[in-house]
Amino acid sequence: MSQQPPPNESFVPPPPPSQFGNPLYPPDVLAAKAAAVGSDAKNALILSIVGLFCFGFIFGYLAFRKANGALETIQIYDVAHDKHGIAMTAKILSIIDIAGWAVALLLRIFVFR
Repeated sequence: MSQQPPPNESFVPPPPPSQFGNPLYPPDVLAAKAAAVGSDAKNALILSIVGLFCFGFIFGYLAFRKANGALETIQIYDVAHDKHGIAMTAKILSIIDIAGWAVALLLRIFVFR
């Protein structure tokens, strides 16, 4: 059985979705989360770039955590979509940092004794 409106009532469409992120949260919370995402994404990118040159395991791990946190916040609160690319780049670079450190460690152990 379908729910049909009575013949004397007209159909009223629902309001359009909000342009300013998730309507479940107040605007000040969304603004704070967007600022936190921007900061985390920038810091993660800096850490991952520095990790390419020195202390790849440590900086790579820190960058991975920050980038992952920024991506989760973007998904949960639906804010700062312009920072998604920066956070994803930082996450990929941090994985390269950690993998490069592991390869260098294995080379040092097994090849360069």
